[in-house]
Order: sequence, then structure tokens, then C-alpha cells
Amino acid sequence: MIAKTSNGSQLAEFIAASGGRNLPPEVIDAARLCLADWLGVALGAKAEPAGRVVRDTVAAWRSGGRATVLFGGAAAAPFAALANGTLAHCLDFDDTYVAAVTHVGAPVWAAVLALGEEMGAGENEMLAAFVTGFEVASRTGAGLGEAVTARGWHGTGVFGRLGAAAASASLFGLDADQALHALGAAATQTAGLVASFGTMAKPFHAGKAAMDGVVAAQLAANGFQAATGLLEPGGGLDDALVQDRGAGIPKIEFTGWNILQNSFKPYAACHLVHPAVDAARTLASRHNDIDGMRAIHAEVGALADKVTGGKSGTPLSPLEGKFDLKYCVALGLHGHDVSAGDFREPWQPDPAVCATARKVTVAVRPEMGFASARVTLDERDSVHVAVAKGHPGNPIGWDDMHGKFLALAELVLGDDADKLFALTHAFGTGRGLDRMRSMLSDLS
Repeated sequence: MIAKTSNGSQLAEFIAASGGRNLPPEVIDAARLCLADWLGVALGAKAEPAGRVVRDTVAAWRSGGRATVLFGGAAAAPFAALANGTLAHCLDFDDTYVAAVTHVGAPVWAAVLALGEEMGAGENEMLAAFVTGFEVASRTGAGLGEAVTARGWHGTGVFGRLGAAAASASLFGLDADQALHALGAAATQTAGLVASFGTMAKPFHAGKAAMDGVVAAQLAANGFQAATGLLEPGGGLDDALVQDRGAGIPKIEFTGWNILQNSFKPYAACHLVHPAVDAARTLASRHNDIDGMRAIHAEVGALADKVTGGKSGTPLSPLEGKFDLKYCVALGLHGHDVSAGDFREPWQPDPAVCATARKVTVAVRPEMGFASARVTLDERDSVHVAVAKGHPGNPIGWDDMHGKFLALAELVLGDDADKLFALTHAFGTGRGLDRMRSMLSDLS
């Protein structure tokens, strides 16, 4: 019996009602934008070693399913979700729900597309499932994500797993009791360490979250029972992740739509470096003597400093470079787009960029948040970014997403990239799913 005022009841009943919910047009549009972002960054990661290793491993399992594995044939839904979720996070170029410090799109769309294809779900069912997963992930992580990250846990491995389970439960049409057991089965698999950032394990967190969410819902559909109080304040999950009780899971209420507050990345690096990169790129447009600068000072929030600020400025790999604030600021100062092309193998960083990066000092300022930063050159020219590009208040829309998508997908699809983008923009009208599957299943 679910207590009607509990977090569990709110979450479970929201999931169970997903099939009959009329989504507002702006929410549907936001889910489509997440799909376009997910697909673009996944396609652009074709050559990434982490994606290839996971894809090859999935192929070796010979699961015999019919869910599309990008660049890898087909597999059972959990394994396709693992491969595609990993791929979508390889470039670290995917969306972020800032209040939960979580990449929601990578695990949740991976789960929805894999399971939806296996079940023969339609476009609107998939959109409803994705929105359900997004709202569950964002609400369980809101207010807790920063505390979890600061204590060494990757929010995507925590809240993304819950979102994938909720989305999968929606596709199965689970009732509230079954949905709560699916969430319990997902919550007990919580994993992902911040200490793994800069390695192949970080994108694996997103893929494993997608896989575990699918499996949790499959188990619940077959009568599996898990702990049902884990998502209550002090109920188990928050106490385990934040053992000093400095933060806890919030009281869950479903008012408004959190998906409308999602953020998208213009740069292929950790989201925490983006405001400083914005500032650096603005300064680059004012100065042509970057090499001659003696001192470069970046002021950032505490979380940005903890995760990205203490690096050397001379990363030893592309993955390290994405989490090195000094190096990313130097890229921006030298006029780079800080795109996927700036973090490719074979790794040969520009010596001039590294020399500039070694001049960067980083300080924490309490007024700086997730999306703000200040960069100063030689104590004489300073740029403060209050809201970085891609966040609510300074958003990326369909035109910006079109440019991002083409820059990533044209490397794989050529002229067909534009056609695929149009299908994501129209997803839910019932006209494009078969064409999209055909285009994606033909990739090798």
C-alpha cells in the first residue's frame, strides 16, 4: 500500500498516468529538442573509443534482440540502451538539467528508443515516456544534485537511472505499485563516481543508467519487488549519498514542467566550464595579443572549481581536456569553437594553447553559480558572464540546434543529416519513425 502523501506515491502515480496525459505543445517541443541533441551528439561520437569498446562488447554478447545499436546492428533493449547511452555521453556535449547536475537526455532517450523499438511503441508513446522520465529524474535530483556531486557521486548515474526506469515503466504501462518497485530496483543500483571523470567510465555511467532503468522496469513488469521507501526524505538513497545529512531528497510535487528548464551545450566540454569559455571567447574578439598576456584570472563557482579548476592546463588526453577549466579557457582565448573537433584523437594539443592555459589561475567566488563566471586579462579587461549560452535565460533554440546537429551528424550522414534533423523536429506527428529507424540501422 502506497502512502498517498509520500514521494513514492507522487512519483508512481505520475508514471502510471503517463499514457493518458495530454502534454502541452511546448513540452512536446522540448522533448523533440532533447531528441535532436541526443541523436546529434551520439552520431558525432562514432569514432570515440569508449563508445566503440562498449558497442563491441554488446555485439559479443549476441543477445539477438531487435533494438538498434548505433553503428552496431541490433541487440536486446537493455544492451542497445547501454551502447547508445554511452555513445551519447562520449563527447560530453549532451544536455544538462542544472538543478540536478544531471545529463538526463543521454540515459533516458537511450532507454526509450531501445525499449520502444523492441516493443513496437509509436512516436507519441515514446515522447510521453521521455517526458515522464525527464520529470522524474529532475524532481528527484533537484536540490540534491550539487550536494551529491560535491561528495563524489555522478548525478547522471543516480538520477538518470531513475529517469530511465520511469520512462521504461511508462512504455510498459505499469500501474503505480509496479512503477514504485521499478524505481526501487533502479535506486538500489545507483552508481557513478566523479573521480572517473576524464576517463571512459564517465560516458559509461550514462549507458549503464539507461540499461539498468530498462532492466528495472522489465523486472517490475514481471512481479519483481524492491524497497519502496528509498526515495523518501531520509529513506535510504539520500542518506547513503550524503552521509553528513547536509542535503536530502526534496518533497516531490508535480507542478509545472522541469523539461522547460533544461540546458543544452554549445561546447563539447564539461558544462561547468561553459560560462568561463563564453567569457574567454568574448575577450578573444577584443584582443589579438593573447600570447603576450602575463596573467589570466578565472573566477568561478565552487562546484566548477572542485570538478574542473584544479587541473594542470596541459591535459594528457581529449577526455582530460574536457574537464580542465584552464585548458578550455585557453581554447576560447585562442578563438577555438571548443567543439568536438578540439578534443579528438590523436591527441596533439596546440603548444600555444597549453602555454596560455598555464597562465590561468582559478578562484572561487560565492556569487558565481553553475552558469556564471568572470575572466580577466592582465587585470585590465574583464568579462562577466551572468548566464552562459544554452541555459534558460540565454537558451539554444531550434536554429542553434540545427547548426550543432549538422556539425556533428554530417561527418556520418553527409547530406542526409539535414533530413534526419527534420525527422526529429517532426517527431510525434507519426510520419517519420520508420524512416528514422531505416537511416540509423543502415549506419556501420
